[in-house]
Amino acid sequence: MKLSNLKVLLVSCMFVSLIAVPAISQDTGNAPTAPQEGSSSILTPVIIPQAKEIAIYGEIQTVDVQANALAVQYYDYDSDSEKTADIVINADTKLENAIALSDIKKGDWVDVIYTSTDGKSTAKVVTLEKEEVPAPDEASAQGARPVSVPAEQ
Repeated sequence: MKLSNLKVLLVSCMFVSLIAVPAISQDTGNAPTAPQEGSSSILTPVIIPQAKEIAIYGEIQTVDVQANALAVQYYDYDSDSEKTADIVINADTKLENAIALSDIKKGDWVDVIYTSTDGKSTAKVVTLEKEEVPAPDEASAQGARPVSVPAEQ
């Protein structure tokens, strides 16, 4: 008999907790009050549009150091054609693998991340691709002679 009383007590506690949880979650004690008439304290969210970042990889066509601008020819996969982007460099632009804009020359390959606002494309990051220097061959670096193979008899 004790076991059945324990089961009834357990089921009763579960039932009460299932009823109490929704009632507690509907607590309106912290609900905001409606603005009073004549008050202008209605807050409307201000949405500031963020410029979309665009990334391209291409070959430098021109570098204008005086105007702080680059022309990059790249392949546009959406239109399936070659395009040229005129990119402006400013004080906030981060140059990687180059100290100054004058280090970038025609024919160099670059990765550019830029934003376009009011028809003006401004670079955020310009990464100059470095040519990989082949590692010297170990045999030639150590001055070793080629190994001769004995001739077959």
